[in-house]
Amino acid sequence: MRLKEFEQGQTFWTEPVMVTKKSIIDFAEEHDPQYFHVDEEAAQTGPFGGLIASGFHTLSIVWKEFIKLNILGHDCLGGMGMNQIVWHSPVYPGDQLRGEFTVDRTKPLDQVKGILNLSIRVFNQEDQEVMSCDTMIMLKA
Repeated sequence: MRLKEFEQGQTFWTEPVMVTKKSIIDFAEEHDPQYFHVDEEAAQTGPFGGLIASGFHTLSIVWKEFIKLNILGHDCLGGMGMNQIVWHSPVYPGDQLRGEFTVDRTKPLDQVKGILNLSIRVFNQEDQEVMSCDTMIMLKA
């Protein structure tokens, strides 16, 4: 979708995705090898009482599902950054995550491109918010 096709308040939901122990460990070993993401035994005595997903893994899961909706498509010119990334609650193996992507605003820069501001909220299977952030995406006008 081009920038002009988005409206403030417009919301898109991703499909739910099950987070597995294997995916938590695989992601963390590659990108965030803290003990509570990679070592199930050590995580039992850690601050979360068990293995949890990296917050960046949580974000990656819902971002992938958003991209699969093909809303941005070839009109996307790239990401410009993220603000206010907050991890509200841990994500455990077996949790199901879904993302809510809401248009905060659009800002045309010229006749060719503009900026789409999205608010991202991630929920688990109990509708508990586990993560939130804002992102800016450059799109074709």
